[in-house]
Amino acid sequence: MSKALPQPLTPEEIVASALNEQGYLLQHRVFEAIHSNSRGDNWGDAWAIEAFEVPVSLPNHDETRIDLVLKHKKTGAGWWAVMECKRAAPDFKRWIFFAQNQIGRGPSPNQYYIEHANLAGSWCHNTEPEPKMSHGIEGRTAVASCPVYDFGVEARLNRPDHNKRVSATDTIEGALHQVTLGQAGLALKLRAAHELMINLIPVVITTAELTAADFDSKHVTLSHGTIEAQNLKLTPHKWLAVNYRASDVICQYSRFTTLKQQSIGDHVRSWQSRTVFVVQAEHVVEFLAWLDKHFAIS
Repeated sequence: MSKALPQPLTPEEIVASALNEQGYLLQHRVFEAIHSNSRGDNWGDAWAIEAFEVPVSLPNHDETRIDLVLKHKKTGAGWWAVMECKRAAPDFKRWIFFAQNQIGRGPSPNQYYIEHANLAGSWCHNTEPEPKMSHGIEGRTAVASCPVYDFGVEARLNRPDHNKRVSATDTIEGALHQVTLGQAGLALKLRAAHELMINLIPVVITTAELTAADFDSKHVTLSHGTIEAQNLKLTPHKWLAVNYRASDVICQYSRFTTLKQQSIGDHVRSWQSRTVFVVQAEHVVEFLAWLDKHFAIS
């Protein structure tokens, strides 16, 4: 008996498959969720979508597009959220975050590190083409409702086939790099537009499950660098934060006035650290309410 030939796909099925392979649908849906809720009573109209698909670049010609730029409307100090929408890879849809290291003078899990720029002194726009700005990183005390981690890894949801990897890092690393590159480019664009008070919050919106892996490092063997499953405690999160170390190139063009420190730890903390907030897409509106509350910017 001959096997029945598979039915050809309809044009709609082909188009749906094409759309589903890319990330535009997630970006569009997040846009709609934020826009439709910005007029509700749950978090008022504190945040407005300033623009989407914003091209930015650095002086070395590194370029990217920012998916969404949100601006906080209820404060005199300019606050912007820089949003990168990132779908999880189908095979690695659980993102695991771990390690809250407190090492000397380096970045602390008890701090969020926020990029800011303010007018340094006075500025006469008639005689000076560009204002002098003081640009740096400000530490803010972290809260328990959004813990801070050092690392992220993508894990499979189910047992893999024989010889297949259980983990990956490409999607997380790509998202963190792209959102901080976009952040640096937006800072330059805002300065060129003569914004005199700038605070930037990078946010990755994802379809991944977010999980924290807590463990005592004493259970990690020095002989193999591994840990047993019974020594892990997994905690799901709607959102969390990562103290990401931005690349030298990104930091070089951020125009920081902060002097480079003699201590490498001080240098990384005050010059290269950016706290990136990672949020499950279905909780983005709730996260914006949290952001408005805990950063005391309303």
